[in-house]
Amino acid sequence: MLSNLSKTQVDRKCPKCGCAEVVRSQRIDLTDRMLSLINVYPYRCQKHTCKNRFESFGKA
Repeated sequence: MLSNLSKTQVDRKCPKCGCAEVVRSQRIDLTDRMLSLINVYPYRCQKHTCKNRFESFGKA
């Protein structure tokens, strides 16, 4: 099971630019909090020119 979690983390990419350098973002509103109840969390691309914020399954 642990290997599946680390693979999920590696496969998470920004849908806008395809960069794999993404980090969890803060939940900022009620929608983010409600989505976290079904294991969907906000992430942000770390590429300097992108900074896209998006939702993805899982905490890893």
